[in-house]
Amino acid sequence: MMEHKILRTKMRVDPHDQWFIYAWVLIGGRKLYVEFKVDTGCNSLVLSHKTLKKFGVNIAELARLPSITGIQASGDIHDYKKLGTISLFHNKTLHICDTEAVCHATRETHDLLGTKVFMKFCGLAFNLADERHMELKYV
Repeated sequence: MMEHKILRTKMRVDPHDQWFIYAWVLIGGRKLYVEFKVDTGCNSLVLSHKTLKKFGVNIAELARLPSITGIQASGDIHDYKKLGTISLFHNKTLHICDTEAVCHATRETHDLLGTKVFMKFCGLAFNLADERHMELKYV
């Protein structure tokens, strides 16, 4: 039987009970620390225009990227732009995963960490007690 490893990361809960974690993001050889809103109703990894600007992406260039339509858990339909594959890291060096990322085509959003990332692991747990954290279980 394979032994599972657990990646544990602290989680911030804001006054509206929204959950946030930090991860290092690697795009085009540049690595930045990004705060993601944990959104289990989102089936993507979404980067905000603000974060893309920090990576040096010209927002006007987004119009040339391939489009994709996404349906949210609420049933709302939104247009997104495909950014391509990005890499996520924990503690700057521990590779979490590579995943496809998108951004909203026209409006500003949070950076969202959704099920596209969670499905890459064999387990996911949230501890909401005193020391709030998220655990990702992998082989």
